[in-house]
Amino acid sequence: LIDDGMPGAAVRLLVRLLPRSYVVPWLCQCATTTAPLAEEEREGVRLAEAWSRDRSETHRRAALAHAAARHYVGVGALVAATAGWSEGFLLDADGKEVAPVATHLMAVVAGAALLTLAAAGDDFEAGCRALVDAGVPLLRSEES
Repeated sequence: LIDDGMPGAAVRLLVRLLPRSYVVPWLCQCATTTAPLAEEEREGVRLAEAWSRDRSETHRRAALAHAAARHYVGVGALVAATAGWSEGFLLDADGKEVAPVATHLMAVVAGAALLTLAAAGDDFEAGCRALVDAGVPLLRSEES
């Protein structure tokens, strides 16, 4: 896809193909190693990392609150939303559960975070290629 001029599609497809349990930790790694982040962005990544280490509802809700407070804008908010939407329920403005999180939401917001990271560099295509190259080894082989 990258070689055919569709680098964004390559990133989005990879996120959908990765085992769900790998997406948030890998995304956090990409966010912390791809480019320097502002403190507010790092906070969203830290919240997602906390959820990755301890997948409690408290950590998930903290990540969601961070993302919502930033209106889902920026790498940190998108990474936090990825953790928050990886399982559990969607929450209303009062924090009440309203519906189970649709399984595709995590991949959509993770893809958005990765594309935002790639776009922050000087060369979007090269950024996408680097992200894909980093993620492909995480795919399950046909033998597993």
